Amino acid sequence: MLVIDPEPEMRRLVRLGLEVDGALVLEAGSLEQACRVLDHRRDHTRVDGLVVSNDLLTVEGMALAHQLEARCPSASLVVLSESGLAAAELGESVERGDLPALLRALALSQPVQDDRLAAGDILRAKVDEVVTEWELLCRWDPMLPPETNPPLAREIILGLSHAVEHPQPLGWGPDPEVQRVADRFAAAGEGVDVVLGQFVCLREALRRCLAGCIAPDEAAETEARLDMLIDRSIQVAARHSAHDLERQAFLDPLTGLLNRRGLERDLRLEIGRASRYGRRFSVMVIDLDGLKSVNDAYGHQAGDDRLRQLAYAAVAVLRAGDSAYRVGGDEFVLLLPEVNDATDSALAERIAEAGAPPFSWGIATFPDDGGEVSGLLDLADSRLFEQRRARRHLP
Repeated sequence: MLVIDPEPEMRRLVRLGLEVDGALVLEAGSLEQACRVLDHRRDHTRVDGLVVSNDLLTVEGMALAHQLEARCPSASLVVLSESGLAAAELGESVERGDLPALLRALALSQPVQDDRLAAGDILRAKVDEVVTEWELLCRWDPMLPPETNPPLAREIILGLSHAVEHPQPLGWGPDPEVQRVADRFAAAGEGVDVVLGQFVCLREALRRCLAGCIAPDEAAETEARLDMLIDRSIQVAARHSAHDLERQAFLDPLTGLLNRRGLERDLRLEIGRASRYGRRFSVMVIDLDGLKSVNDAYGHQAGDDRLRQLAYAAVAVLRAGDSAYRVGGDEFVLLLPEVNDATDSALAERIAEAGAPPFSWGIATFPDDGGEVSGLLDLADSRLFEQRRARRHLP
């Protein structure tokens, strides 16, 4: 087999997976290097498989790939890509990390029934029993909410039944099908603590339902594979939940806008970008007028409605690339690349016309008004109060 990928780590992982199945593997970091590898092998016609990264299949790369095919007429050509779809019609496409699919495409998989662990067939036959046991353990677990039921229970168990027959080498990560269903499981769950607790209960349900069903010579390997699959599922679900928590940490729950933490992150990025490329941007600070009076007279629900009205109106007039944030009780900030303070009145008028309740505003521009996050916000804030005082003194 000849593995051609510009990333040494990916070549190593592919080589590991193929060598586990008994293949002799050569490596190349480019299609040109692959041609040179074949030049030094008199028996290149005996190459049985070519594994090529889709990243190499440019217009020029396609011509070289066809040359390799012609020099190795008996070889199966497989393209590795992120989605499992190659950029061009060349050989068979396989998703990166899907070792069983790669082995099948190279005709290296072993379809003989006797070579597979019996656990896969047993799990498929006992799927309803495992689901029932899993749900029962979840309901009795004191670390989980009462009457909790794991979502997608059948899909999880059927995914495990397939994966236990086609184990991934450790360096390849989780089985692709288990990863997909574990991601959906985490998305449908009730929080990271519940999701992880349910996987703990699944491990015990599998142990109970498979007890006495596995031949002694397969027991240790079955337990090791299922433990690895559950651990990988926990890892996938934890990562999904962590990403979700991170996203929530940057959102204001009332308006759906980004919060102060999100503003500080994005301002640092925008300052770096503007400094590097000599660009300008502005920050517009907006205060909702009279929020306390509305809360006192009509209740906090009415005040919340006005805050949402202002948020929706601001978002409605923003351009692609602009961002809106709620950073305090009645305070909002707009981050406006390529906008200067000469345009603040026009923008404020558009927000008002979009249905916003009365508000005050101030604006500061980078780099004219400073290069520090706090300085820009303080200046925009002071201009807001100047604008509000000036408006109040109008006849």
